[in-house]
Amino acid sequence: MFGILALVALAVGAIGWLWITVTAFSDGDMLWGIGCLVLSPLCLVYGFLNLDELKVPLAMVVGGGVSQVAIGILGAVLS
Repeated sequence: MFGILALVALAVGAIGWLWITVTAFSDGDMLWGIGCLVLSPLCLVYGFLNLDELKVPLAMVVGGGVSQVAIGILGAVLS
C-alpha cells in the first residue's frame, strides 16, 4: 500500500518538476531551464521567483516531496 502511495507522490512531484522546467525553457530563460535539468532544486528557486505563474506546479513538487518523506516515515514506523 505504501509503495503505491510513494509512486503516486513521486509521479506528482516529477510532473510538477517537468512543468516548471518546460516553463523555464518556454519563457526564454535558457540558463534556468538547463539549471533545472541539471540541478533539480533550482526548480524550487525558479518556482518561487515566478510564483504568480507557477503556483500549481510548485505545489506539486513540494507536495510530492513532503508526501514521499511522510510515507517513508509512516512506513518505517508501522513496519
